[in-house]
Amino acid sequence: MEAAVLSFISKHNLLRPKQTVLVAVSGGPDSMALLHLLWSNRTALNISVCACHVHHQLRGKEADDDEVYIQQFCQEKSIPLFVEKVDVKSYATNHRVSTQVAARQLRYQWFSELAHEMENSVVATGHHGDDQMETMMMKIVSGSYALKPYGILPKRTIEKIKVIRPFLGITKGEIEHYCNKACIEPRRDSSNKSRTYTRNRFREDLLPHMKRENQKVHIHMQRQSEWAYEDERFLMQLAEDKLSSIIVQKNEQIVTISRSSFVVENMPLQRRMIHLILNYLYGKYSPTVTSIHIEQVIHMIQREQPSGEHYLPHSFLFQRDYNNCHFMKEPMNKQLNQSYILSVPGFVQVADWSLHARITDKHDHESADEMVVDYDEVTLPLSVRHRLPNDRMYCRGMNGTKKIARLFIDRKIPKQERDRWPIVIDGAGRILWVPLLHRSMVANVHSMTKKRLVLSCNYEN
Repeated sequence: MEAAVLSFISKHNLLRPKQTVLVAVSGGPDSMALLHLLWSNRTALNISVCACHVHHQLRGKEADDDEVYIQQFCQEKSIPLFVEKVDVKSYATNHRVSTQVAARQLRYQWFSELAHEMENSVVATGHHGDDQMETMMMKIVSGSYALKPYGILPKRTIEKIKVIRPFLGITKGEIEHYCNKACIEPRRDSSNKSRTYTRNRFREDLLPHMKRENQKVHIHMQRQSEWAYEDERFLMQLAEDKLSSIIVQKNEQIVTISRSSFVVENMPLQRRMIHLILNYLYGKYSPTVTSIHIEQVIHMIQREQPSGEHYLPHSFLFQRDYNNCHFMKEPMNKQLNQSYILSVPGFVQVADWSLHARITDKHDHESADEMVVDYDEVTLPLSVRHRLPNDRMYCRGMNGTKKIARLFIDRKIPKQERDRWPIVIDGAGRILWVPLLHRSMVANVHSMTKKRLVLSCNYEN
């Protein structure tokens, strides 16, 4: 394993002589093996090695014991160690993100501060070949990041710091073997076994089958990731060159393109030009733009009707007006029909509403604030938005469809509440649920249902 890692470092030019390598350690086998391997080869690589550990304050005594273990390990080997405690729960609440996202953002913020205090430094993480396979398969299944077909990169810049992943060419099994050989007894994070997390389910259910088919599958997927990254850079550069010739107007509030100039370009460039426009308007804090969003915009550009509009995440609007196609931020004084992605599993906060999604194989009965549907018959991603004119739903217990506007009237919802009431839709644009009011017939559970998607809501008012 050691030779394979050193060869990977050389092939991808991950390290330079006299660099300081800050190894992100959690106490688990991946990061402890990485720290030990780099420390053992520090002379041959002509580098300095330090360890940095973030205490997320999420797992009580278990997390405290992780920190003590890392301190003892580093002390025994005279490895400099930096430790930081972060309040993940408060950050997640204040920024309306999941616990996992909050933990990652806080980690890299601190890594950035630490790296900038040290000249010629780089952060190393223990991501390995199994992580690569999980990441790539999760992207394919979810439909997210459609224009990033590659997985984890060997090196990239995050929060203005250089991050390297020397273990991407090896498997989890090889890391465990290295730990045994080096007499490393790593800590084990109990949350890694929880099936609440999507990654854990992919790890337990999918990866063993892939490895039985081909023990070297991680090498092939690493190569595929690297080639896809290079292909994507090439295509994106072509899209950037083409985009300048079709733009009619461009500023921070609106980008207008010529439809006639756009539609003559090849489809791969069309998708990437839309991606570039949205990235420009959204700026640094761009939400996830999925393949669904891009395909919906392309459909509106190509269809025969000369006008129309489509709402995008975070109060953005696409509007077609004959030959002009506008991507714009909605005026602040206008009622925004904002769209929010509802991850599965996950939750989203929409004003006074909190909506949650989880998967279960149990025969859960619906309560007043829940809806249960057949997971395999729902198109992802789910999203939450407010009502649009002419919205209709196939209601349970009724024949045909019913207007959402009529539903609000029948249920005597005050006018001032109707435009703020959330509606859950799936990736095919089908209304699944108007929380607390009515459930759709779409994806009803039946005797053959294997996995159930449970949607629930909480209304603070």
